[in-house]
Amino acid sequence: MNFDHVSLEQLGQEMIQLRRDFHKHPESGWTEFRTTARIIDELEKLGLTVQYGPSIHVREKMFGLPKEDVLEACWQRAMSETGRPDLVEAMKGGYTGCLTVIEGALPGPTVGIRVDIDCNDVEEADDPKHPPCALGFRSTHPKCMHACGHDAHGAIGVGVAKLLCACKDQLRGRVLLVFQPGEEGLRGAASLTAAGHFSQCDYFFGGHVGLLDGLGVGTVAAGGHGFLASTKFDAMFHGVPSHAGAAPEQGRNALAAAAMATLGMLSISRHHDGASRINVGTFHGGTGRNVIPAEAELTIETRGSTTAINEYMESEARRVCQAAADMYGCTFETRFMGSAGCIVCDEPLVDRTIEVLSQMDGVAKILRDIDFGGGEDVTTMMRDVQEHGGQVVELVFGMPLAAPHHNDYFDVDERVIPLSIRIFAALALTAGDWNKQ
Repeated sequence: MNFDHVSLEQLGQEMIQLRRDFHKHPESGWTEFRTTARIIDELEKLGLTVQYGPSIHVREKMFGLPKEDVLEACWQRAMSETGRPDLVEAMKGGYTGCLTVIEGALPGPTVGIRVDIDCNDVEEADDPKHPPCALGFRSTHPKCMHACGHDAHGAIGVGVAKLLCACKDQLRGRVLLVFQPGEEGLRGAASLTAAGHFSQCDYFFGGHVGLLDGLGVGTVAAGGHGFLASTKFDAMFHGVPSHAGAAPEQGRNALAAAAMATLGMLSISRHHDGASRINVGTFHGGTGRNVIPAEAELTIETRGSTTAINEYMESEARRVCQAAADMYGCTFETRFMGSAGCIVCDEPLVDRTIEVLSQMDGVAKILRDIDFGGGEDVTTMMRDVQEHGGQVVELVFGMPLAAPHHNDYFDVDERVIPLSIRIFAALALTAGDWNKQ
């Protein structure tokens, strides 16, 4: 591949500014209206046809949608923040995210590249020592923050599109670029996958900035293991309200049942076959100090190093919740919110990725195998690609961490953005040679 005719420094600076724009206007899963509109606008300027809105999703697989009032408020906010209300209008109801195909000059394989674009439900630190504050791009949306690097991912994806469009004469085959909504909570990949977008991919790449502390910019992991299978669900406890002083015996305390369930779930025996996790993230219940609580709700996630271990943790969690509801005379139900499974990167594609990385300026160190130690929604797409005969790799682009992921002081070392753009583009441009081998 030859990038000599492209001003890589200018491209990098433009995408850094785009990342800061995303960071300043973060949007959580299924509400990425403004973010998606900005991405579509950038892609259309390149002459690309972009797919977006209901046509790219399967509604029944859009897990963990926010409540209607939240969706409406976020949609209205986006309408006021964008110069493309036509695009935001087309996404009403949560149909966020987009994808585009870049056609090369010559026949060849189909390469998929996925980036995620949603933020975390975190209030960003308001501290002059925090670079987004000092440089004027701290989040303007309450309790929303790009605390995981997805702002950089979105900018990287747009940068890849720009670079590949400038190199179409070198591109053999086609590149499917996917800007995924709702990664946090493992919600967005199922809808896009069910729509069949990835079944024709010969090679498929995901990527994430940071993740592991101690890795500098220029260190790249070309594959790994340790994706934890995970299930996200809400547990709703329904009791009977009554006066807490005059007639407590007439009530059925849903909050007490939820509290018992919380303690019980955190006490579930761990599995001897591998890593097992459970977390109760939020607890909401009750209406007043002198009222027996009739409703309580928990948000729960289970994880396991294998699908079987995660299924064990989930089954035990549901059993504990049911027992706690029975103990307090309450009823209990769950709401599925998202999931992802385990995946193994394909060794032949790892080998080819390392070959490309070894020839790239700016790549100082290559790691073949790292332990991800967490869930990633991209695994749903990757599994679909593998089931249709394709090969997959998840990259990690190293960078120093000012604070852990999902922390209110998290920030991106922006030097990782131009390097990641070149890596993705180089892999796509080289893939045409692999099909000849």
